[in-house]
Amino acid sequence: MTRALWFSVKVAVLVAIAWYLAEKQPGQVSLVWQGYRVDTSVGILLLAAGLVAVLVAILYRSWGGIKRTPGDIGRKLKANREKRGYRALTQGMVAVAAGEAVEAQRWARKADELLDAPPLTMLLSAQAAQLDGDDQAAKRYFTAMLERDETRFLGLRGLITQALRDGDEPAALEYARSAHTLKPNTPWVLETLFDLSEQAGDLEGAERAARDAAHGKLLPATEATRKHAVVLLERAYKSQRASDPAQTLKLVKQAHKAAPDLVPASVLLAELLVGSGRQGAAARMLEKAWAAAPHPALIAAYGPARPGKAGIEWLNQVGKLVAAAAKHPESLLALAEAALDAKLWGEARRHLGEAGEAGVTDRVCRLMARLEEAEHGDLDKAREWLMRAGEALPDPAWVCDSCGALAREWQPRCGACDAYDGLAWHTPPRVPLEAPVAGVVTQVSAEPAVLPAEPVEVLTNGEDAAPPAAGEAGPAPETAPAEPIPAPPVEEASKPEEARRATT
Repeated sequence: MTRALWFSVKVAVLVAIAWYLAEKQPGQVSLVWQGYRVDTSVGILLLAAGLVAVLVAILYRSWGGIKRTPGDIGRKLKANREKRGYRALTQGMVAVAAGEAVEAQRWARKADELLDAPPLTMLLSAQAAQLDGDDQAAKRYFTAMLERDETRFLGLRGLITQALRDGDEPAALEYARSAHTLKPNTPWVLETLFDLSEQAGDLEGAERAARDAAHGKLLPATEATRKHAVVLLERAYKSQRASDPAQTLKLVKQAHKAAPDLVPASVLLAELLVGSGRQGAAARMLEKAWAAAPHPALIAAYGPARPGKAGIEWLNQVGKLVAAAAKHPESLLALAEAALDAKLWGEARRHLGEAGEAGVTDRVCRLMARLEEAEHGDLDKAREWLMRAGEALPDPAWVCDSCGALAREWQPRCGACDAYDGLAWHTPPRVPLEAPVAGVVTQVSAEPAVLPAEPVEVLTNGEDAAPPAAGEAGPAPETAPAEPIPAPPVEEASKPEEARRATT
């Protein structure tokens, strides 16, 4: 609209100029051509020239429009074709996401026919083939993507996934290394390269991947540092099997420094230090390690670091070890066991009582049974504690945080689900009791999952109070219990025993 208006203005100006020249400046012009003579004014001549110019311009634009028409039609057809192609590509992606293999392949073929975009159509075709279970076709598509710079990385990712699905870890590792060369700072590449290198025994490659992830801040700092520490510990074990003590010591020191709460690293470092005659250094290291992660294995490693200690001397040494986490259940149990060895019954009872506040576990019950037998020779009470141990809270163990499986010893990977560094030392979940079956006494199935522990009272004369007979109310204690483990009524405590006898 604006262009037409502007054109009209220019024509009007030309007409005005021509009229002015014709009326105000009526000069004459004679034109002789091919025997013809034309006499006119200058204004008319200019007007005629302007009209001719306008006519030529109109003819030129019309001819240009006619020449462009085939191209415009072709571009319109191509745009419409691309529009339909991208619609087919979108529908194919939706079908892949929905898990509809047949639909995905149909839309992939249509997109390939309509679009001149091999990277997109090859990706859709490969995903459709994977969804349909045609692994060979998917591999062909992903391999073809390696020939283009813009699709090489995407093809490598698809080939890694395909190789892992086929169980071909060596091929997946090679593809991961190529992907790392193309894009070294991609988080999933480093994580895949770490896992595959570690599984293949290339611990140096796994360590490099963990170090790169830490330096590039591609993973949370704690996760990257932990992975680095665990792979260093693996390398230390490997060096130990190769009888290279110097390299083993160097690697395990690095692992312990990176993760002081990695108990196996602390234990191995203590063994190496003790073996080289550095018992004092081993003891100091274990005392710091206990503060980071109390664990029974540290107690076992602490003995050789403080040789010749027994009785009260050993109890004092254990007290020094656990001083940084004195109220931790593992610390209390370690002190109770050392007090039992030193025959300090009151100390052992006190520590067990404090440990019971956090929960009466199997280990608490067994130590109480040992205490009753050692202090008083009371085999009946010891037997009761042992019976309760089977129904007490489970002791902490190496539990996989991914699948919940238990392991006897720590290992880099879970033996059940293969999760890397998935084992953690904590209390495993308790399996609920099954519903009672016919013939089982009701009181047995109705008991709580954790039986309350028997009260242990320390009297002023050093003798334990005798329990009241079944069916009788016991006398009120004159002194407060020395430990906070709650006591069940005697009637309730006797019923489970009768029920067990009935079932057996």
